[in-house]
Amino acid sequence: MSGAQTVRMGRMLRGQFKRWRLAEPLAGGEPIADALRVHPLVGQLLVRRGLTEPAAAERFLRPKLGDLHDPQLLPGCDKAAQRIVDALRQGEKVVIYGDYDVDGVTATSILYHTLKAAQPDADVLRYIPHRIDEGYGLNAESLEKLIAQGAKLIVSVDCGITAHEPARVVAESDADLIITDHHEMDDRLPEAYALVHPRLHERDGAVEAAYPYGELCGAGVAYKLAWQVARTWCGSERVTDVFRELLVNLLPLAALGTVADVVPLVDENRTIVQYGLGRIKHTPFEGLNAMIDASRLREEKVDAYHVGFVLGPRLNACGRMGHAISACKLLTTATGGEAHDIAEFLNSENDKRRATEHQIFQQAVERVKQSGYDGDDVRAIVLADDHWHPGVIGIVCSRLVERFGRPAVLLNTANGEASGSARSIDGFNIHEAFGACAEHLASFGGHAMAAGLKLPTDAVAGFRDALVAYANERIAVEDLVPAVTIDAELPLAEATQGLCEQLETLAPFGRANPTPRWLVSGAQVAGEPRIVGRDGKHLKVTLGQGGRSLPVIAWGQGPYAEHFAAGRPIDAVIELKLNRWNNRASAEGVMVDFRFEPQG
Repeated sequence: MSGAQTVRMGRMLRGQFKRWRLAEPLAGGEPIADALRVHPLVGQLLVRRGLTEPAAAERFLRPKLGDLHDPQLLPGCDKAAQRIVDALRQGEKVVIYGDYDVDGVTATSILYHTLKAAQPDADVLRYIPHRIDEGYGLNAESLEKLIAQGAKLIVSVDCGITAHEPARVVAESDADLIITDHHEMDDRLPEAYALVHPRLHERDGAVEAAYPYGELCGAGVAYKLAWQVARTWCGSERVTDVFRELLVNLLPLAALGTVADVVPLVDENRTIVQYGLGRIKHTPFEGLNAMIDASRLREEKVDAYHVGFVLGPRLNACGRMGHAISACKLLTTATGGEAHDIAEFLNSENDKRRATEHQIFQQAVERVKQSGYDGDDVRAIVLADDHWHPGVIGIVCSRLVERFGRPAVLLNTANGEASGSARSIDGFNIHEAFGACAEHLASFGGHAMAAGLKLPTDAVAGFRDALVAYANERIAVEDLVPAVTIDAELPLAEATQGLCEQLETLAPFGRANPTPRWLVSGAQVAGEPRIVGRDGKHLKVTLGQGGRSLPVIAWGQGPYAEHFAAGRPIDAVIELKLNRWNNRASAEGVMVDFRFEPQG
């Protein structure tokens, strides 16, 4: 972080030390706070997000649907929408070809609802490839089968921008291909009737003008295309009441994809998520309602956390453990008993996913330690195994990055070919790293923080050596220690309900708009801790400072309750939130990290 003070502190327990990086105060926070009549700390947070003008800060705090950019500005969107409308009016068979993750499933669902609203009896097929049998993205053999079954228009969502060979298959047929995507592009673009991508201007000669915001996810791109299809169908920028209502009802699906795909939650992504999550429990889609009920969120205020850790994993689970078409049915056509059954099925698949993930993670951690891949001279992890479930290794990569503070690649080598996933750390572009090691790879795709890859099994060792060498040159040793970024020091006297309410206006939190974190230093453990949660996993403690106190939940610290003795000096990094219970609200902290001060 620019202007940040780095202090080596960290967790005394479990042997996992982290760097605490306390940000320096920035000029301009007070004027913003005064102009918007908010707490000075909120003014600091706004300035830290680059919002130095009151008007821009106001738009950030109070986004409007009118802030969404015109879909006609999105490269290829107008042409794609016209071709889709022509296909509907001519009675052509249309295939929406999505990806098997939350972003792909929600993007597929958004377009399906839109096409069916325009023409209820339209011949529209939702196609989600099987993760293991067909792999990621457009599959040439699958496309050939779809064309043989009469498909005249295939619209990809959340995939396809690097699918040169599959695109050629369609180009040589009597069908058309529209590719809508948001992932990183190759040096050349695939052949298609239309390409819809928010960063298409980055390829010389592709388009003349840049789209105002290049960080939409697949569902966000699909939402913009749906909007333009509605306009084109209606023959006017003003759509009918039916489409207007539909576009509002599709926002929760776009929000699910946006949060789950971990794109920056600023600009129009922020608008989509804020309005989408605000409407998610009022959705007319029975399947989404069934999933909310099955996830026990009906009484909750659904926010980005619930998408990332409750709803998203359930939608992802069937694609990871089996076939994602069930999730797509849930969000489109499922009603009544079928919706309930699919929602419960996703719950059970998610339980299986968690068990499989835990087993692989334990095995991977042991191999990292045995192989010395956690040393300073190995700044990237590459592991391969015949038995690791290909649908789960991406999640395990994320956990390895969190555990060891370096990029991680996990590969399944069951069928003579290695394929897998990668996750990275801030400041290390894993997609660029794969490009530098491309001589070892059969294919790869993704973005700076996450990517997928395929390579011959006998190339794994060479790839690992190349990636480690590349990482060693670009990742400093100190960057291998996970960092906790702290926005400011917070006296407990300032940790009030009013501040919590103002902090909530900064939500939804996520990439590029992280949850604010505060340093409470020179505090004490006030009173005896209380073990809470199933199996005593968590801990409720009270922090005291200067005669003020704050209840804090310490996730995962239940087994260490004896260390939190009353009166023990402690420094803590916390997040603040409102605890709503029995129609009452109060300030509460969430423990992020801590350090016990020496006693005596």
